[in-house]
Amino acid sequence: MRVLKVILFGMLCGGLIFIFSVLDDLFKFVFSLGALYIGYQFFIRNDSRGMRIGFVCTAVASYFVYTFFYAIYQFMQLPPPA
Repeated sequence: MRVLKVILFGMLCGGLIFIFSVLDDLFKFVFSLGALYIGYQFFIRNDSRGMRIGFVCTAVASYFVYTFFYAIYQFMQLPPPA
């Protein structure tokens, strides 16, 4: 149950950071604040050093996974060469 909580919180935080990095308008800062709030809530509820390290590693890894799949999606949207 603890591992599932770390994975879910990390994926949510990584997703919010990913959306922050993709958007260009002023609304993107809402997602940044959401990621900070999720991280704050996780750190308050879990005082174990291992869970905190796992959360940060999961958030960073999920951010890179989301970015990789978004890059693939963007590449597939390109028109075929003539």
